[in-house]
Amino acid sequence: MKTMFFLKKGSRGLTAILAGMLLATLMLTQPGCLGIVSNLIHASGADKIPADYKDSKELEDCRLAIVTLADNSEYSDNISARLLSRYVGDILIKELDDVRLVREDEIADWRDSHGWDTVDFAEIGKGVKADKVIGIELRNLTLRDGPTLYRGRSDVSLAVIDVASGDVLYRTDLDQFTYPVTTGQYTSETNETRFRKLYLGMLAKQIGRSFHPYDFSDTIAIDGTIASQ
Repeated sequence: MKTMFFLKKGSRGLTAILAGMLLATLMLTQPGCLGIVSNLIHASGADKIPADYKDSKELEDCRLAIVTLADNSEYSDNISARLLSRYVGDILIKELDDVRLVREDEIADWRDSHGWDTVDFAEIGKGVKADKVIGIELRNLTLRDGPTLYRGRSDVSLAVIDVASGDVLYRTDLDQFTYPVTTGQYTSETNETRFRKLYLGMLAKQIGRSFHPYDFSDTIAIDGTIASQ
């Protein structure tokens, strides 16, 4: 009798599993339910492309400095470098848990005191008491494609540095990142300040994808963002 008792309990669990599988199969065969299943998969994040930096979770719950070095930023503060660091930081705060960013004014103050020609990311990280540094090198930035059209291009090198050891934990390059890809904005439609922010915002999104999962659909037809500006 004891054996029968366990068989019955086990059979109830098996019945529940089989019922769930049958329900899922029925939902997939119903036109309206296919959308529901798709939405459930999307909501769970199962359809997202994973972060390129496989250990991006290690950035959570640590003191993180984002330092961008641009052409001429070794001499003084650079508006493009400052904006790119800020935009990347905003994305990481949104996408990762418990990230504690070093304030940009702390980084600027340290570089003021120690010289803007300091290009050692680990040294800057130690100076601002960071655990890790995301080091961004922004080179060859241009915002115009001819005299009447705004179209941004730049080369970017990206690295994650452990401050204590100085080890480079991750490195990647974005060569000739171009936005918009197929068109541009005429100088009569916007100004350089607004377009600079737009371009650097799109570049920050591309950089951010190294550190968090994202929808592939977000990478399609990004030129459409121009229409909302």
